Amino acid sequence: MEHTQNAKVIVLIPAYKPDDRLIELTRELRGQGLEVMLVDDGGQQTYAPIFESCRALGAQVAVHAVNMGKGRALKTGINAAMLAWPDLTGIVTADADGQHTPADILRLIEAMGEHPDTLILGSREFTGGNVPFKSRWGNRITRFVYALASGVHVRDTQTGLRALPRCALEAMVRIDGERYEYEMNVLLKLRDMRIGVFEVPIETIYIDDNAGSHFNPVRDALRIYMVIFRYLFSSVTSFAVDYLLYWLCLGVFKFAPLLSYALARLVSSQVNYHLNKHTVFSGRGGKHSMVKYYALAVAQGALGAALVQVLPGILPISAAIIKIPVDLVLFALSYFIQRDYVFDK
Repeated sequence: MEHTQNAKVIVLIPAYKPDDRLIELTRELRGQGLEVMLVDDGGQQTYAPIFESCRALGAQVAVHAVNMGKGRALKTGINAAMLAWPDLTGIVTADADGQHTPADILRLIEAMGEHPDTLILGSREFTGGNVPFKSRWGNRITRFVYALASGVHVRDTQTGLRALPRCALEAMVRIDGERYEYEMNVLLKLRDMRIGVFEVPIETIYIDDNAGSHFNPVRDALRIYMVIFRYLFSSVTSFAVDYLLYWLCLGVFKFAPLLSYALARLVSSQVNYHLNKHTVFSGRGGKHSMVKYYALAVAQGALGAALVQVLPGILPISAAIIKIPVDLVLFALSYFIQRDYVFDK
């Protein structure tokens, strides 16, 4: 069945050292009446014949002289597609290694019409014996940490089959990331772009244990997780500053526990606010973020001080020691409130 929607949806495929599967995918997509934009990510003359065959089928090709990574190739392709088709309404990104079928690509295009201004993810189930161990567990760990960092729950954070709405394309060209971390950065920027996410189940295909993928499970996973752990760095740093000052005030200067707690919290809250606003949450939150932050800090400080005063009388533990579990719980609760309320546009 040919693609007959009025919407101008472009299929974008970044490719590094592809094989004949890219030609076949291009042929099938063109047979459906779809426009195709390919990005030759530095394959040079060895792979030029494959891209020439795709050009002959009607695809447009943007070329990198050297390999620059999947993130850069996607941004190059988005930019080129916006210039070539000014009236486009969205872009579907797909991989060149045979993991994404034309039927699933069409399924995402249909979902774009039902869920406009939304990022559509083609989500795999990761079940069955053909799914490589590293892919199954890598996705489980990544989606858990992503949900913790962002508050958004998705089944497949690593899928390359995505439908990008026209309203978000300019922002996506500016998102940081040159390699596989770019796709995680897009998910982490959903709130900044003010777009939702919708998942469409797709077929889970791995060919030769995913041998055609250029994803390095160690190097590129570290890039992805370093993006996520910036969300946790601020709380750890603030906790260290807070506890060190509390220990100095209580143990060295012999201040009262309540005064020690208040002084430590005053300094650490400034550290935490500026790290969260400018490093973790990319400056979002608006002019009222400091007011909301300190309203939270006062409530958190009052509760923490009360617990540090009361619990040593109930449990055989000193105030300096009981502060550790108290603050771990309060920092965790504070993180979720900051993520969803204080620094949320």
